[in-house]
Amino acid sequence: MKRSVPSPEDQVRSIHYKYDISEERVKAALDGHRFGEVDEAALLSCLSGRPMEDILEMRKDFPWGVIRKNLNFTAESYEKAYFHHRAERLHRFYGVETERALSLLEEGYPNHWIRLSWLLEEHTGKKMEDIVHERKKSEKWKPWAERVLGVSPDDFTKWIAETRNPSLPVKK
Repeated sequence: MKRSVPSPEDQVRSIHYKYDISEERVKAALDGHRFGEVDEAALLSCLSGRPMEDILEMRKDFPWGVIRKNLNFTAESYEKAYFHHRAERLHRFYGVETERALSLLEEGYPNHWIRLSWLLEEHTGKKMEDIVHERKKSEKWKPWAERVLGVSPDDFTKWIAETRNPSLPVKK
């Protein structure tokens, strides 16, 4: 299935917010490189501390695996750095405590589970760790929150809308 390409504004917004790189630098990088290439270079820049522009320069000659190796990443060090990046992003976007997010990421929980469990913790007081451990993948979040925590579906929808991921396209 082919993905649709985000608009130029959405591409800049996505990379800017996900990787905390200035919009000017993102625009300059997108002028001459595909969105996916810039997104990957921005991620590797965050994980390695090397400038995104240097990584895009390397990309002219090497595949991503060779670039990761040249940046001294092993599979283990890449995963560790990636988890830290994701935990920090959960903190920047939603206020989730970085160490708590990191612990759940290391257990294998995805970002959206951590975000939604944090949201429920903020509004109900039940610990997000307990929420992610109790909720099963087979049950949707809204019915689970209503059944277990007594959260009205309308409130849950409102809370999600109030904490929308800033890197996503603006809803029209």
